[in-house]
Amino acid sequence: MPDLAGNRPWQLARTLLGSRAWIAGAAVLAVGAGVQTAALTGLSPVQAQSMFLAGLVLLFVLAVPIMGERLTLREWGCVTLLAAAVALFSEAAGGAPATTAAGTAAEAGAGAGDAVPAPLVVAVALPSLLVPFAAFLACDLSRKGAHARPLTGVALAINVGLLTGTAELMLEGAADLVSDPRALLTAPYLYVFAITTPLALGQLQIALQRSRLVIIGLVATATAKTYLLLLSTVLYRHPWPEEHRAYIAAGLALLVLTVAAVPHHEHPALRRPRLLTDPHRRP
Repeated sequence: MPDLAGNRPWQLARTLLGSRAWIAGAAVLAVGAGVQTAALTGLSPVQAQSMFLAGLVLLFVLAVPIMGERLTLREWGCVTLLAAAVALFSEAAGGAPATTAAGTAAEAGAGAGDAVPAPLVVAVALPSLLVPFAAFLACDLSRKGAHARPLTGVALAINVGLLTGTAELMLEGAADLVSDPRALLTAPYLYVFAITTPLALGQLQIALQRSRLVIIGLVATATAKTYLLLLSTVLYRHPWPEEHRAYIAAGLALLVLTVAAVPHHEHPALRRPRLLTDPHRRP
């Protein structure tokens, strides 16, 4: 693909939609989203958290042994922090109630469609859409020249994580309404998901062009799952198991520390040469 940029959205859309390989990859992600929706129908976010994070194992196998990407000692330390967070969430999952938002609403005597007011969902989703979009656009407009110190892509990955977390938050809300198609179509979940997902995919593709897969995957996943757990707890009123609240809080703290500790600039030994030249970039 030619170099992609967030400040050229039409060129970005044409390039992605014109690539059969990219369409196939997006279809695989769509299948994963369906599986995640099914998982969130019967599991609370606390129970699903360790499973979602454990999926990074496959990413590391793909990025390090197969694609030959390397990590610095500090980056391996971030991986260790993430592994510790997964262990804490796994410990907390045993005592977490398997109650979805619909189940909580039913216990409270309300219908699933009335569990979360639509304006509240939009109020939560709107900043989650605008902040990463504006941040990425500003970053892209201020890109430096070819001799600037290369970035590891942390900012791009955080943007992807926020958008992905918002999409997953909408999937969780939609999962509680699958038995009521009318309520599902009148709720904002599917519509916000339809806006968020293309933005996340576009920014993910741009991030993968510029940075290592292992860093993008690590930061984006940690950001998305932190966002999902925190916001679903507030929005859908998921209770944390009282005896394991310390594990959950410690796991969240480790996720935040993981993202904060990832270096923002590439180590000179890990810089990869640019294989493509952006025809729109001035020399």
